[in-house]
Amino acid sequence: MKRCEKCRTLYSEEAAACPKCGVKEYEEAPAGEKPDKGSVARDWIWLAVGIPLFIGLIYLLVYVIKLLG
Repeated sequence: MKRCEKCRTLYSEEAAACPKCGVKEYEEAPAGEKPDKGSVARDWIWLAVGIPLFIGLIYLLVYVIKLLG
C-alpha cells in the first residue's frame, strides 16, 4: 500500500498518483495500517451531506422543468 504525503490516503501499489488529490510522491505504509479516524470521519460526513444534496438538486431541477413546461 502507498500513503499520500499530502492527504494521507492509502491507495494501491499499481496507481501512479493518489486517487484523491493527484500527488505522485508517496511513502510506504506499513502492512495492515489503517487510515486515521479524522480522514474516515470526513469521508463519512461528505457522503452524509453530499448524497442528499445531490438528490435534492435533482428534485429541484425536475420541479423547475415541470414548472416551465
